[in-house]
Amino acid sequence: MKKNPQTKVRQKRVLASVKTKSPRRRREWGLIVLPFLCCLPLLSNAHFAKHHTGINELSRSENPGNDTPQATTVIRGVVKDKEGTPLPGVTILIKGSTVGVSTDVKGEYAMNVEKRDSLILSFSFVGMKTKEVKWTGQQTLNIVLEEDVSEVEEVVVIGYGTTTKKDLTGSVASFDSRIIEESTATSVAHMMQGQIPGLSILAGDGSPGSPARLEIRGVPSLSGATSPLIVVDNVPMTSDFDINELNPDDIQSIDILKGASSAAIYGSRAAAGVIMIMTKGGKRNQKPVINYSYDYSITSLVSDVNTLTTDEFKMLVMEAVRNGAKAEGYDDITQYSKYSTFAASDFFGEANTPWMKYIMRDGSKQQHKVSIRGGGSSFGYNASLGYTDELGQVKGTNYERYTYDIGFNADINKWIKASVKVSGTLSDRLSNSAGISSAAKARPDIKAYNDDGSLYLHSYLYSGRTYYVVNPIIEMEENTTESEDHNVRLTGNLEFRILPELTLVTQYTYQTRKGERYAYQSSRTQAGSGYWGDQKGSGRKTHSKTDSKEFEARLSYVKSFGEQHKLTAVLAGNYNDEESEYYSLSMTDFPDDYVQNAIWQGANPYKYGAVSGSASGSVLLSFVGRIEYKFMDRYLLTGTIRSDGSSKFSPKYRWGTFPSFAAAWIVSEENFLKNSHWLSFLKIRAGWGKTGNGWVGEYGWRTLYSSTDYQNMPATIPSQIGNNELKWESTQQYDLGLDFSFLKNQRIRGSLGFYKKTTKGLLYPFTMALSTGMESTSVNFANIENKGVEFDISTTIIQNKNWNWSLGFNIGKNKNKITGLDAEYISSPGQTYLSNTVIREGESLGLIYGFETDGVFRSQAEIDYYESLNPDYQYQEQYSYRKTIPGDLKFVDQDGDGRVNKVYGNHEDKIVLGCSRPDFEGGFNTRLSWKGLTLSVQGTFSYGAQKAWTAEANQFCFASTGTANVLDVALKRWTPENPTSNYPCVRLDFYNNDFTDFSVYNASYLKIQNVNLEYRFPKHIVEKTKIFENISIFASANNVCTFTSYPGPSPESWSSDAIRGASIDTEAYPKTRTFNFGVKVTIK
Repeated sequence: MKKNPQTKVRQKRVLASVKTKSPRRRREWGLIVLPFLCCLPLLSNAHFAKHHTGINELSRSENPGNDTPQATTVIRGVVKDKEGTPLPGVTILIKGSTVGVSTDVKGEYAMNVEKRDSLILSFSFVGMKTKEVKWTGQQTLNIVLEEDVSEVEEVVVIGYGTTTKKDLTGSVASFDSRIIEESTATSVAHMMQGQIPGLSILAGDGSPGSPARLEIRGVPSLSGATSPLIVVDNVPMTSDFDINELNPDDIQSIDILKGASSAAIYGSRAAAGVIMIMTKGGKRNQKPVINYSYDYSITSLVSDVNTLTTDEFKMLVMEAVRNGAKAEGYDDITQYSKYSTFAASDFFGEANTPWMKYIMRDGSKQQHKVSIRGGGSSFGYNASLGYTDELGQVKGTNYERYTYDIGFNADINKWIKASVKVSGTLSDRLSNSAGISSAAKARPDIKAYNDDGSLYLHSYLYSGRTYYVVNPIIEMEENTTESEDHNVRLTGNLEFRILPELTLVTQYTYQTRKGERYAYQSSRTQAGSGYWGDQKGSGRKTHSKTDSKEFEARLSYVKSFGEQHKLTAVLAGNYNDEESEYYSLSMTDFPDDYVQNAIWQGANPYKYGAVSGSASGSVLLSFVGRIEYKFMDRYLLTGTIRSDGSSKFSPKYRWGTFPSFAAAWIVSEENFLKNSHWLSFLKIRAGWGKTGNGWVGEYGWRTLYSSTDYQNMPATIPSQIGNNELKWESTQQYDLGLDFSFLKNQRIRGSLGFYKKTTKGLLYPFTMALSTGMESTSVNFANIENKGVEFDISTTIIQNKNWNWSLGFNIGKNKNKITGLDAEYISSPGQTYLSNTVIREGESLGLIYGFETDGVFRSQAEIDYYESLNPDYQYQEQYSYRKTIPGDLKFVDQDGDGRVNKVYGNHEDKIVLGCSRPDFEGGFNTRLSWKGLTLSVQGTFSYGAQKAWTAEANQFCFASTGTANVLDVALKRWTPENPTSNYPCVRLDFYNNDFTDFSVYNASYLKIQNVNLEYRFPKHIVEKTKIFENISIFASANNVCTFTSYPGPSPESWSSDAIRGASIDTEAYPKTRTFNFGVKVTIK
């Protein structure tokens, strides 16, 4: 059939009716910013040239008061690695002084020194072994640096400071910097997935711009901070920050603070762990270096959505009618009240419409990333811009995003340093979940288009009322939501060197997050018509904004006493002020679907219109202290304490104190192991810490009121009961672990850790009984325990001039248990019920709860037997007019009273059907490189979890109006001709649609997450271009394949509900597989 050329125009008009901003402005903004980024290097060219024309200002005498001329000479040379590649940015110092220079982009240097018989020059570079060379007067001194394969000296960000892996006392995991550098992942979450033991990442659904779910060491809360705190460049992000907002190319390092002894430095924000992310900054003594990358991705569905054809649909609908008549006792089907509707000659159409093909398309994604970094001897700068444009597989789903990061740092004088950074994102997301869900349910016998090319809208009469059959194309084009977000972060830093060992850092951060949502459902859509056709469209506009202002002052003291003692101390104060606002305007009954210019124009605000809004604010005041002591380079002690005061709690419980202690012993430094050839490093560590959770409503301890009207007069009513006894969630955690490496150059390295953490006073907003006239109240409801073990190991199998092959593997096991419930707020002794789950003392969170089944009834004789068990009741049917028939699911009587009580709210015959928490999970990676060619593979796995595939549970009943199609799994149903089937018969009612174990499956899986092949062109070829310093091309595949017995779209699907978590598979948007191609270049 010919499509209507007006379709695209109609969609644009519908969007125009709710939009007040255009994404085109974003593109214009990008065109303005990009030239600015490219011009930044000009700011430093003159300065850089001044200090790099042979003599660097740093090489002046450190005694400016001495005017006596000194005889000098110039040392020149080039610094390379073992393969002959020049190394830019190598620091060259005269040993015992601060006089030095750095190599330029060609690895060359020129250094002015006083003439003397000899001196020692120190050459240092990140990732290379520091080399000291004695200079005896020669004018040319070329140096070759060797790679430092030792990982124990790598710098780790731990909050309010840094340390090395060797000196860590807490449980901290560092994400492999090489994976960050080489990754072609399109999001940070995908890059990290499965690579850190104890860190669980469930990627969002397949829709463009969908967020990810992060969890460290189990579920720490029911409603509060269930996701870890994310700290970017030492700035804690707001609770609604999505890690995928970051540009992966901007990231320098990622460190995960898992243990309470390390995370307690963030106190009340750290109950769910902390992820520390540092972004790339300016590089001093370096000419401008421009990096650019481009990648293009195409996507395909991981699995198809297969529904009934027209013939199958007609057959099963009429079969359901016959079963319905039989269940209600009609021998003559024509007497069945619903028969006349489905038997009408005009009920079924003759089309065979492939609805999924109409709403699906080839998805694609392209990304541009450009950055400039450089600096002079006393300053550095960086600027980056990223652009993402993604077309989803489902038509009407798009995602467009800009990311930017601009930073500058400088030495004001020899005692004061300053830095400033501005970063943020602008995004525009067009979403439509109605399109794919309606396509999966759409009747195949109804045509999509009229003969003239216009969209067809079918209706029919049932019980004297008109019913409209959903046309998924209309749902896709005229039921859309556009989300615009603008997030900005501004950070300024001043560092004062008071004494050589004493530093004061002050930092101010301003964050703002704005969100606008525009939604419109035309009068032809299911929602816009009011489902019954008596509504003329509906629209909604929402606005949200969060402003956060944070000031921090940090005093750091580092002092060595002799050769055996080192003391590091930190004192800090922090003030955070956060304000939020939200409003929503909903309207219906528009005079026209395509011509209104604003959401509030032309609608009927008195009939169905709704206006709501809120504003809130909170303050957090914190004081922090930490002491680290190292003795003989092998005995380590760390103690921290933090005190937080939050306005979210009553004055009685406003302050919380969060201490921690940790100790470590570097056994390999002892004399009996120091010269071991097989053991290169061994450290035993132990720690204890206390963290908290203050992520509760701003006014949880106060009684709140809402506005309403009474007899056409404004009024207020109480909506929340205040709770003066509301306290912090408090978590105590014990850690024990060891870090090890074996053989020369640490060819085998890894760690093993054990933990136990107990959280008391879990916060939860409970809904109040209607008789109270209140909506909810916040209470400290439960206690929970998480304990587990984590192990990771990696090895370098081959390492020589041309070949390098490494392997990595990690695994973690977490077991949580409810250890206490407040008796005042539970449904029955020791447990409470929430949705399709139960919270029960002594058992885990994530329990799947419902009816157990024992196959299906095979015969009427079997039904008669069960009906005779309790003559006062039907065995499992709660309505007297309806009977059980052969093919119905057979429910198990759990309490032995001869019947299954299915009345809503009754739990006598329900049991735990499974648990969504896995027994263990982890990941693996391998990297094989030969000269410039590198192949890398990343994967994840999970074992022991169960999941309810709710989509399947709905496939054995047709709506009473018969308007919905079902998945083709319904063809496996029980019939007299297929008596051995364990799938129930089809019905018109919801008899077989109770929540049961029928659709609960093992969700274990093994997944190849990413395969990447990259080729880096040889230096001698790149140098011939005279423009580029590095060129590489790559191809990769993401979400490659998953090995699982789970029949649903993805065993990783999850619900945003903190309690149900990953137990219910409700995803509407299909998972996608991505094939990615791109290029990376570095411009001199």
